[in-house]
Amino acid sequence: MIAEKPFVYLNRESVRTIHDLLSRWAKDQGEPIPSFGFAKDGDLEALIAAPQHQFFGTEAYPTVAEKAAIIFYTVNKRQIFVNGNKRMSTLCMLVFLAINGKGLSAPSDELTTKALWLANTASLDFPKIKKELADWISGHLVDVPMQEH
Repeated sequence: MIAEKPFVYLNRESVRTIHDLLSRWAKDQGEPIPSFGFAKDGDLEALIAAPQHQFFGTEAYPTVAEKAAIIFYTVNKRQIFVNGNKRMSTLCMLVFLAINGKGLSAPSDELTTKALWLANTASLDFPKIKKELADWISGHLVDVPMQEH
């Protein structure tokens, strides 16, 4: 039996890098995004910790799709940043998947639609939303070859 590789998680610096790249792109588009320093620190820590949560030794989000879903949800719903949360939620989810050898076979307009849908859901429906997101991600997951450094 082959042991499954442990997951690689986002950390503060990787989220900062994603934010900095998005900020540069947005500035070129004429929509400045305030610096990373304005992020809500406690919610940023929640983003980093959420996919790693365990309860009594059992992972709260055991699959890559569930981990990606909670990342997508956390950035989008907690509004961690002053501007660009839907884009950041999408980028953080995609980077998390990529560093774990996965990608999504969904067109960009579908990603945009899903981020907008999520932003307009009621937070009280979390279990239902999380399941729908994880199912959607699972249905679009593809393997991406990992590059050696």
